[in-house]
Amino acid sequence: MLINVSTASPPYRVSQARAAEELKRRMGTRPAVARMIDAAASHSGIAFRSVVLQDTEVDEPERFYPSTPDGPSPDTRVRMIKYKEWSQRLTAEAAGAVLASSSCLPSEVSRLVTVSCTGFSAPNFDHHLITTLGLPSNVQRTHVGFMGCAAVLVGFTSALEALESARERGGTVLLVAVELCSLHLQTEPTRDNILANMIFADGCGAALFSSSSKLKPRARLVATHSYLFPDSTAFMGWEIGNHGFEMLLSSELPAIITQQAVPMAREMLKKAGLNVTDVRHWALHPGGRAIIDALQTGLELTDEQAEPSRTVLREHGNMSSASILYVLQELFSFRKLHAGDWICAIAFGPGLTMELVLFQSA
Repeated sequence: MLINVSTASPPYRVSQARAAEELKRRMGTRPAVARMIDAAASHSGIAFRSVVLQDTEVDEPERFYPSTPDGPSPDTRVRMIKYKEWSQRLTAEAAGAVLASSSCLPSEVSRLVTVSCTGFSAPNFDHHLITTLGLPSNVQRTHVGFMGCAAVLVGFTSALEALESARERGGTVLLVAVELCSLHLQTEPTRDNILANMIFADGCGAALFSSSSKLKPRARLVATHSYLFPDSTAFMGWEIGNHGFEMLLSSELPAIITQQAVPMAREMLKKAGLNVTDVRHWALHPGGRAIIDALQTGLELTDEQAEPSRTVLREHGNMSSASILYVLQELFSFRKLHAGDWICAIAFGPGLTMELVLFQSA
């Protein structure tokens, strides 16, 4: 059972218009680059994003990134120091909130699943969660790393497997996903860099799963599905560079979703004995306006069904793996769910991969 979901956003919030102006300064003043940045901003479907860097503050005298194209870019080590600081802070906040709102004691957690693809550290924030929140020292741990926007749904698979293996004795799984995409700003004025800089944001979410009858569930986690598309490595990817992580995003991604992902999603639902029309609520990964458009059109969803994902995109941007947790929180908090309603979550990761998860509202 999915008991509850909580989120934690960084304190620094920037409008998309301001972010576009900042990026123009950092990438230079060539008219063609400025037009590309403006186009990416206007077509993104994003109004605001939250980030861990004070560069968004107007009067901030010390900036993490140089204000001009010829300034020194922070190396990967410096970026990872910032990642360690903020990943610990945000994951403790989100995890503490979901435990408190679920009336679950930290000592009751039997499995900890952590998710992130924007940073590395050893010990990682899982160690910080155990020592800070008071999770059991023998809690079993699973880390899902570097699997992109779909990673949290891979984490749901781990949660489902953990609950099924502990069915007789009971179990409680705490899942925490954090992504700090702003730490990987790239100022070379390429299409990939402009698009990544104008859609990705920072955020953290936590979900609690349990087979305990003492905890009141939001939904039943029914099934998870994965698919790796053939000949798709050029559509989305991450590489570790000397100055942060470098992203590849193909302009063909929306077309691939329409032509290949939508039919596969229908096939996955069919295997579960469902048609698209049987699913009332959808948690579509808010990867960008074009991604949501492709899924909504291909699956023939109503504006109301796509609105939770569009709301998260508009107010928070694309927070990679953490985004789906924000969409689920939007569904549970502001949408009317009836017992037995089907909920389908879909996200994409490097490869190109698709993850699909089915819930049934409790």
